[in-house]
Amino acid sequence: MTEFWERFGYYSMVSIFTLYLVNVLKMDDARAFLIFGAYTSFAYLTTVAGGVAADRVLGFGRAIITGAIIVGFGYLALGFGSERLMFLALALMAVGNGLFKPNVSALLGHFYTDDDPRRAPGFTIFYMGINIGAFAGALLAGIIATKFGYTMAFALAGLGKMASLATYLAGRRFLEKRDRPPEISGSARWNAIVGLAILLAIGLSAILLSRPEWAGWFVFAVGVALVVSYFAIMAKEDPESRRRMLILLVLILFSIPFWAIYQQQGISVTLFTDRDVNRNVFGWIVPASEGTAFSALALIVLSPFVARLWLFLARKGYAVSDLVKYALGPSFLGLSFWVLSVGIVETGDTVKASLMWIVLFYIVFEIGEICLSPLGLALTTKLAPRRLGGYAMGVWFYATAAANFVAGVIGDYAAVPKGAAPAAEASIYEHGFFVYGLMAIAAGIILLVLAPFLKRLMHNRDDSAH
Repeated sequence: MTEFWERFGYYSMVSIFTLYLVNVLKMDDARAFLIFGAYTSFAYLTTVAGGVAADRVLGFGRAIITGAIIVGFGYLALGFGSERLMFLALALMAVGNGLFKPNVSALLGHFYTDDDPRRAPGFTIFYMGINIGAFAGALLAGIIATKFGYTMAFALAGLGKMASLATYLAGRRFLEKRDRPPEISGSARWNAIVGLAILLAIGLSAILLSRPEWAGWFVFAVGVALVVSYFAIMAKEDPESRRRMLILLVLILFSIPFWAIYQQQGISVTLFTDRDVNRNVFGWIVPASEGTAFSALALIVLSPFVARLWLFLARKGYAVSDLVKYALGPSFLGLSFWVLSVGIVETGDTVKASLMWIVLFYIVFEIGEICLSPLGLALTTKLAPRRLGGYAMGVWFYATAAANFVAGVIGDYAAVPKGAAPAAEASIYEHGFFVYGLMAIAAGIILLVLAPFLKRLMHNRDDSAH
């Protein structure tokens, strides 16, 4: 329930953010995409430091509580509607998320041993909770923004975050045995150092988010440093741990193109829905942001069917390995964008596309997410050395951070200039969605080719890879 409410708040904000930038602040598509990409990038980039802070100083519980409070202040600041204050609000939300998100996932991982068969199902349930929260938050935010304005919708996001904190505090006594803070967690000196680091991170993030181009170079520099540190840590491990960490690194790298294309749902696909889709359903104009809500709903509905399909195939002697499932993620994601591209061609440029093309898009889109995302979380906690759980989860989320910024950059493929004619607008979206599909499918095919080599590298120690 803690992650349910946290995702409720996050998706309440994210589902309407691009529309807010373009329709309220009157930004052009390209700049709005960059700001969206920079913010969502920093929201995950900070998880690397947040994971380390929990591992070394704070412990999971204190990191989660501190992060929730900081994010709450961020939503409050965003509600004032000032463009200048917006960047401070985004910085608060990004830094707070960095303390909160990786440590909730890592704490869950401590409930299972490496060979516990309940690990993957446990993370699937956890992921379902995330998406129920995303569905509820996006559904209500779109309606409230349309009827009462964006300030009230951002206030809803803040309420979700406070509910997340309250839920965690209410159940904390059941988690204390799994959360063993480092010995220095009670040190006033180290707590002061962490507090100062948090303030500096907020200030630096606010500056960089106001200049998205600088933010991109910062994300790249952090990535280089992280790769160097990852290999340095890996070199000190025993041979079996090194193999597991190498496999994990490959999987994390291939998550980057997946998430870069995935994030188009919040930018280019949302604006396409707003501008070029007939959203009239029995006299009600469906808010364009409700695509995010339908995306989460599709995942909730489809997840049990996909899980049963894997079991059915296994019983018939056609078990699908985790590595192949992982590769199917970007493949289905790419197909979903080709669905949109075909829909635009079939519709033409004289009328708006049917809402059914968006529905079909999200169904295929979510099959891709089901294949990759919960499995990625489970494999991250399984393949990483146990004492590095927070760090490994931070690396996983860094890949999402890098992908989110890339999403803002490649959003240019579907960025429509102000005043573009309808025919030109349709052509831009059709070409952009085709390119996104091609990128994702190419990543899936390459990973399928690599899958047998990765399975051999596991030396038959990972039962789930067979």
